[in-house]
Amino acid sequence: MNFAASIWEQTPDNLGVDYELLENLSDEELQSVEIQLDEMWSFVGCKKNKRWIWVVYCPAIKQVLAFHVGGRGKADAEKMLDKLPQRLRDHCQFATDYWEAYYQTIPSDQHHPSKALTFFIEGYFTGVRARVSRLVRRSVAFSKKLENHVAAIGYFLWQRNLMAHHYY
Repeated sequence: MNFAASIWEQTPDNLGVDYELLENLSDEELQSVEIQLDEMWSFVGCKKNKRWIWVVYCPAIKQVLAFHVGGRGKADAEKMLDKLPQRLRDHCQFATDYWEAYYQTIPSDQHHPSKALTFFIEGYFTGVRARVSRLVRRSVAFSKKLENHVAAIGYFLWQRNLMAHHYY
């Protein structure tokens, strides 16, 4: 496990996001950018020990802007949103499902709850589950330690972000 941990610790805090496109937009133009937020469950140690993976995905640049692993309440939603640059939190629109924590943390004028608007992030999660064995619902591969779980997921998201640089 030491080898894996040494690889995972190379993951940058910003997941290697290419913010150039978003940074070049004016505040008014940013208001037309819709960022998608969603969460998927995972577990550490045993299936009774659920951990939710919260993800902020931007379809415009096809990258994950931030993620957080924790519970499923308001405090964890806030922790995830705190990882976004303030300018994006202030000006972008947010598409989510109908989970209560989103209503409690996203201003209503920026919040667009609808399963139809989270199409891209749901598809992203399908790809993640297909590629990360520790996230497959029926699997013998799972994380035994939360620290390794978070590190492995962060590393995978970083690698996907690097691949997305070539597509836009």
